[in-house]
Amino acid sequence: MNDSGAVEKSDGEEKMDPGAIRHGNFMNYYQFHPAEERVRQLPRGVWQRQRVAHPARKYAGLDVGCNAGDLTYILQDFLEEAMSQDQPEISLIGVDLDPILIEKARERNPRPDRVTFECLDFLSEDCGEMLRWYLTQLNKTRFDVVFCFSITMWIHLNHGDDGLEEFLRKVCELAEMIIVEPQPWRCYKNASRRLRRAKLGDFPLLKELKYTRNPMKHIEDILRRLCDFQRVTVTAGNEWGRMLLIYERKQES
Repeated sequence: MNDSGAVEKSDGEEKMDPGAIRHGNFMNYYQFHPAEERVRQLPRGVWQRQRVAHPARKYAGLDVGCNAGDLTYILQDFLEEAMSQDQPEISLIGVDLDPILIEKARERNPRPDRVTFECLDFLSEDCGEMLRWYLTQLNKTRFDVVFCFSITMWIHLNHGDDGLEEFLRKVCELAEMIIVEPQPWRCYKNASRRLRRAKLGDFPLLKELKYTRNPMKHIEDILRRLCDFQRVTVTAGNEWGRMLLIYERKQES
């Protein structure tokens, strides 16, 4: 089993590696990286920090790269429990560029009144327009929290250093708080190796990247330097060794 949970060979016979994928849209991702493990990492006492300055009954969250929605459903339950004392109206929207995964998320959605899924490329203009419309329906200008679980590597590999910066800036423009789970550099190398082994080429921008070796450090630098966000906390690692970065918008003095 490799880093994505994909099996590359069976009974001595080489097969197409389901981990050889260009955008991270794995079909059975949560079989190998359980959604519950992500939620166990999340602290309980940080979700109302921005609401002290911006009190509102409605609480909006965005899950970027939501895959088939397994984690989005659990995040809804987690936030409702974490803020049960104040009981805000919590709504989440998950976006993913894979229409098959979004269809699965919609079909299995246990909370269609509060959880929405849209097939969108986050870096596209259409996505920005859709998310702004979604916020206006809630009488909000920003999401209270945006979750970016295991997505930054795919943005980085496909759009380069500039694309990673653009992605984080766009997220932060829409967010009061951001949660990022960066993939380590070994995952970049594994993703490249799988594509090449499957004779699917490589990531054209990989050799041009300057943000290498320690992606988490570079992401933290972008959040501070370009987005003017500040660190809330960094969690301990999960079962597969990844930490969560939790950053928030600096309050205007």
